[in-house]
Amino acid sequence: MTELPPIRLLPVVDAHHLWVALLLESVPPLDPDQLGRLFGEFGLFDALGTLSCIVDLPGPPHGDDIEALVPAEQIVLRIPAADCLAGDCAAAGRLRSAGFHLMADGLPPAGGRLCPEIEALALACGESLPAGEVPARRLALSVDTQQWFDACRQADFHWFAGDYPLHPADVRPAGGAARHALLLQLLTLIGREAESRELEELIKQDAHLSYQLLRLVNSVAFSLSQKITSFGQAITILGRRQLQRWLQLLLYARPEGEGRSPLLPRAAARAAVMEALFAGRPREFQDRAFMAGMFSLLDALTGQDLATVVAPLNLDDDIVKALLQRSGPLGPALEAVKAGERPGQPLGGTLERADITTAAWAKALVRGYRWAIQVALAA
Repeated sequence: MTELPPIRLLPVVDAHHLWVALLLESVPPLDPDQLGRLFGEFGLFDALGTLSCIVDLPGPPHGDDIEALVPAEQIVLRIPAADCLAGDCAAAGRLRSAGFHLMADGLPPAGGRLCPEIEALALACGESLPAGEVPARRLALSVDTQQWFDACRQADFHWFAGDYPLHPADVRPAGGAARHALLLQLLTLIGREAESRELEELIKQDAHLSYQLLRLVNSVAFSLSQKITSFGQAITILGRRQLQRWLQLLLYARPEGEGRSPLLPRAAARAAVMEALFAGRPREFQDRAFMAGMFSLLDALTGQDLATVVAPLNLDDDIVKALLQRSGPLGPALEAVKAGERPGQPLGGTLERADITTAAWAKALVRGYRWAIQVALAA
């Protein structure tokens, strides 16, 4: 059984910032046996829910070895355009008949045409779509600013992958400064173990915050026998630990009517992967890891220096060191999580410095993204 190389899971969104797929990347690319382990033993197929997974298939598609190991229904195989040209489509036809969806990576050479089985096309952001017939679904890669997102959307792309949520064009606290301050005040009260009555009264001061909190808590993976209808009930049933997590998430949510927040599920993914990397540690340590991941994007949210934003929160020293100095017991893991969001960059050395094996990394990614997907679809 071969060891997994370092993998990346990168969200793919539609024009409304809704997660529609995960882009699976690794260097070197996973072989069929490794793909089978990742989807089966590591649980990636179950974690996907309704999302698709885009998987690199380097070189000409053969198909016989992958069909028996990977569930086809939600898999999009990304194949170099030069290896899926009209005139040699037998392998592509077999994969399509098996249930796989096929995506060409890049443009065919001049004068070349893609096999009719190719349903999607992946191009780097800024690369123009060719004239004439192109696959119905178009994915823009490396969409790293809001301006590029807008340009690619206007250029008739449908799916988008990149770090544009981390570099918003309009940087401001979600919902305005007052709402942002209210959430930070609530988190400070929870940290001080204030009475539930104080928390409930403060939450009730903002109708949109109240609505969004109950909607999130009721919709995401609690398997409760009854719906939560009041904040006192939420505090009692969920406990302060879970309530604290939802309040952290809501820092990134937009007020009702302003559309989806592209930053919210990215923060959820960072937090959940950080927590999963320390699954064997005490719960309090996992909570600190979760918080470090969640708060690591507050600078992108507010446009302020991270030290300024977190100063009033009286955070644990482990969290502060990770956020501001990239040190302490959480710092190397947070650096690994950030590096895992950057496609095409070496990842193995960062994992080694954080003392994370590639298997532990894959398990943490799958576990963290399982929760982030639920948040992304519910938010």
